[in-house]
Amino acid sequence: MKNESVVELIKDLTAKLSAVAEEFNGRVAQAAEPVPVGDEPSDDALIEHATLVLAERRMRRKFLPAELFHEPAWDMLLALFASRDDRMPMNIKALVSMSDAPVTTSQRWIEHLHKLKLIDRVIDPTDRRRIEVSLSHVGDQAMKSYLRALLTR
Repeated sequence: MKNESVVELIKDLTAKLSAVAEEFNGRVAQAAEPVPVGDEPSDDALIEHATLVLAERRMRRKFLPAELFHEPAWDMLLALFASRDDRMPMNIKALVSMSDAPVTTSQRWIEHLHKLKLIDRVIDPTDRRRIEVSLSHVGDQAMKSYLRALLTR
């Protein structure tokens, strides 16, 4: 009886992973469709794609161990790019929550991203305890170039 339960559990998990793989392959095929020459994706399309990539990254953690996908800096860059449509910088606390990493690890990555000139940090003029973070011009251009390359390959 116990072995039958394990076998059924494995079959169920296999079916779910297969469904996720099919969905992923469908999205990859759709994203891989070439964009006609001369048609550059709009900023809205790039933001939408960054949001989709971020959501797909989070979805993986529902099915597989989170430590397999530990890239807090990348998650932060995607989140900052996706939030640029809001025209509001993120504070450190919100950015840390997007990275799914411990606070100290996230803060080290924020410092490193700042040293690489990919993000800007500004003290909130209304609450000097808050630090606002946004993509720098260099970071924004790098993310646009990367996302554009993904959509036009």
